[in-house]
Amino acid sequence: MDPKISIRCLPDEVIFIILKHNNFNEIANFGLTCKHYNEVINNNMSFWKNKFKCALPNIYKVAEKYGSGGGMLNDLKNFMNHKHIVFKELINMSPKHYWKIEEFTLKDVSNFFSIASMSNVTYYYTIYILQELIVKSSELMDQFCSKKPYTLTEMHYAKTVLRYLMHCYLAVKWVKDQMTREIVPEAVVIFFLQWVDAGSLYSTEDIEDILQEMTNMVKALLRETYPNQENEFTPKQIFAAISQVIFQQRRMIVTLVANLETLDIRKVWNNNFGHQTVIYAMFRAVALRCGAKCELLVFSNHLFLEWRCNDNPRSPQVFTININSGELEPIRRCPFAHNNMAQYKYNADSLLQSLYTSYVKSMGAIKSWTTTNASDLLGFLGGNYIVPSPYDHFYQYLSRHFDLMALNTDLNLKHLTEKELRLIFSLLCLNANTRCFFTKHTNKAVKISEVKKHHSSVLYAVGMICCHKQNKYVCLVRGWDLTCGTDWLSTIRADGLDYGHSQPYYHVVAVDQSERYIAQEHLLAVTNPSRLYHLEELIAKEFTHFDGFSYVLNDEKKLEYPEEGPIVEVFRQRYRNM
Repeated sequence: MDPKISIRCLPDEVIFIILKHNNFNEIANFGLTCKHYNEVINNNMSFWKNKFKCALPNIYKVAEKYGSGGGMLNDLKNFMNHKHIVFKELINMSPKHYWKIEEFTLKDVSNFFSIASMSNVTYYYTIYILQELIVKSSELMDQFCSKKPYTLTEMHYAKTVLRYLMHCYLAVKWVKDQMTREIVPEAVVIFFLQWVDAGSLYSTEDIEDILQEMTNMVKALLRETYPNQENEFTPKQIFAAISQVIFQQRRMIVTLVANLETLDIRKVWNNNFGHQTVIYAMFRAVALRCGAKCELLVFSNHLFLEWRCNDNPRSPQVFTININSGELEPIRRCPFAHNNMAQYKYNADSLLQSLYTSYVKSMGAIKSWTTTNASDLLGFLGGNYIVPSPYDHFYQYLSRHFDLMALNTDLNLKHLTEKELRLIFSLLCLNANTRCFFTKHTNKAVKISEVKKHHSSVLYAVGMICCHKQNKYVCLVRGWDLTCGTDWLSTIRADGLDYGHSQPYYHVVAVDQSERYIAQEHLLAVTNPSRLYHLEELIAKEFTHFDGFSYVLNDEKKLEYPEEGPIVEVFRQRYRNM
C-alpha cells in the first residue's frame, strides 16, 4: 500500500457520503481530528440540513419554522445541548429522590420547568426528548438490556416529569379554549387522550384529514344516490348517508370498551373499531361539514345525538339520530321530569368526565401510568375530593385569576410565547401554596437506615421472581428481613408455620399489584420467569430492567442490598442446567 495514500486523498463529496451514515456525535468527533475537517463539516450547511431532516424530522420542522435564525447547524446544536441538559437532570433524579417518603410533586420537577422555559421551543424540545427516551428504553428492555439513561428508573422519572409538563400546558389550553370557543367533541377526545397518554403526541391535523376523508365519501354517496338535487340535501338524507359510510362501507364496530386504541380517531378509522363516544363525535363532525347540524348530548350513563327541526320556530321538533341507520326518532322525554321541553345543551366538561368514567371502568383495578393520569384529570375538573390531585385548584385559578383572553393566539405546544410560559410556570407556585392543605408531611429525603448484606439463611435475592406455594400467585421480591419485622408481628400469625417468626420474611409485590409480606417457607423460585410488564410501573424506582431471569437492582437499591447479584447467578445457573 502506498504510504502517501490516506483519508485526506478522498474528495469532500466522498467524505460526506460516508458521514451520512454516522450519528451526530461521531460526525462531531471526526471534525475534531484536524482543522481542515472541522471547517469542511461546519461549513456544509446543506449536509447538516439533510442530516437534521432525516434524523430528527419532527424537530427539524419546528426549527425550520421557529428556529433561532442562526442556521440549521446552530439549531441542531441547540437541540443536542438541550438534550444533554435534560438527560443530566434526569439521571440525577434517582439519587436525589429515591429515599423520599412522600409522593413526587410538582415542586420536585421545578428544575425541568426552568429547563423547558429557556426559549419558545424548548418546552416542546423537552417533551419530545422525554417521549423519545421512553420509546428507546422500551425497545432496549425488550432485548433484556439497558443503559443509562435508558432504564426503568430513568423512564419512571421521565414519565413523571412528562406528566407534569404536559398537564400544566393542557390545563392552560383547556381553560383558554373554553373562554374563546365551544370545544367540539373530537377536540375533547384528543384532549383526553393527550392527558392520559402524555408519552405520545396527538395531532389535530391528522384528525382533520380523517374527517375530511369521511366527508368526501359521504358527499360522493349523496351525489350518487340523489343525482338531481345539485348538492342540496336534507338532514335526513345526510344522516342516512353518514350511517351507510360508517357501518356499510367501512363496517365499523362500536364498543363500550374505552382504551388508547378505541379512543384514538386515527386508529378507529384504520381498524374500523371504536368507542361509541368517538363514533358519535365523528358522526356529528361529518354531518356539520355536510350542512346538517346536530348536537352530542352527554349524561352520566348515556349519550345521544339530537337534531332540532326549526321549520316551526314556535314549536320546534326534537329528534334523536339512530347512528346505525341515520333514522330520526322522536326524542323520548322522561314522564317524571319537571319540564319535558327543557333544551339540553352540549357541554365539553360533561363529555370529558364521561370519557374519564368510561376509561377507568374499562381499565379496571390495575394501576398504570395512564390510569393515574386519568385520576388526576378528575381532580383538575373538580370531581375528586377523596384522593388529592396536584391539579385540584388549577381550573379555578386559571378561570378567575388570569385573563386568558389576553393571550391573542391559540396555545401551540411547539412554540410558546414568553407570557404563556410564565403562566404555565405560575402553576408550580399555586401547587406549592395549596398542597399543604392535603398532606401532613413534607417531602423530605431520608437516609438509608440499614445495609442488608446477604445472610446464609436468606434463600432468595431481591429482584427474583417467586411463586407462593399455597396460593400459587407469582410475585417479585423487593426486599427481605432476617426475621419477621416488628411492625408485622401483631398481624402475622405464627400458627401453621414450621419456623414461625424466626425465619426470613420477604417484601414482595404480587401480580395483582398488591404488596405482601411472606414467610420464606411459603415461597418457591420460578424456574423459567417471564417479564412482569404490569408491575414495572410500581418497581421502576428500584430496578433498571429485566435481564431474562430477574430484575436488576439500580444503584440506589444496591446500596440497601449490595450482595444480591451472586445469589441471583446461583439460581440462574442452576435453572439453566435443568
